[in-house]
Amino acid sequence: MAELKIYLSESLNEKFRRIAMRVYGYGRGSLSKAAEEAFTEWCSEHEHSLDSEKSAKRSETTHGNGSSEGESHINPDERENVRQEVGSFGEDKLNSTGSST
Repeated sequence: MAELKIYLSESLNEKFRRIAMRVYGYGRGSLSKAAEEAFTEWCSEHEHSLDSEKSAKRSETTHGNGSSEGESHINPDERENVRQEVGSFGEDKLNSTGSST
């Protein structure tokens, strides 16, 4: 499992802890269960809206704007993920030459 450190306002921290303990009990791991559930729901909600945006932007670029503009609309975090997936096989070569990107 991965560890993620986040900062919350005092009021949200207290509210989250109180509700997580009520739902999952006062034992070990209840905050993690509640946080994972919250992050899963948040990601799912935003993933659908991002997919809709991408479809709309793809249709815009397909209708005469050119493919180079399409890349500028990609979320920088997603662009990095795509680069990692596509370029992972050549990672050793990049590291041996000293290039960082």
